[in-house]
Amino acid sequence: MKKEVAALKRLRELGEDLADRLELPEEALLGAAKLTLTANRRALIENHCGIEEYGPEEIRVRLKRGGIVLRGSDLRLEAMNREELLICGKLQSVEWE
Repeated sequence: MKKEVAALKRLRELGEDLADRLELPEEALLGAAKLTLTANRRALIENHCGIEEYGPEEIRVRLKRGGIVLRGSDLRLEAMNREELLICGKLQSVEWE
């Protein structure tokens, strides 16, 4: 089991190194999450794995590696597809887990 975990970690590191060498964004090559904030009103999350919790003051989004917690007021999901989430409202904080 430990050998498989080490191999997966090494494979991920190789992918990250390849992205750096080719000067490609990590999200394009590895499917890493990308968060784009517009002022404190909109958050676009790319490469998500779904919503874990949803409420007007807190939204938790699952990612391939961890998650993102958005806190604020009047938060709402404006649009969602397999790759992207658009959250609007008054954002007060963003936390990576």
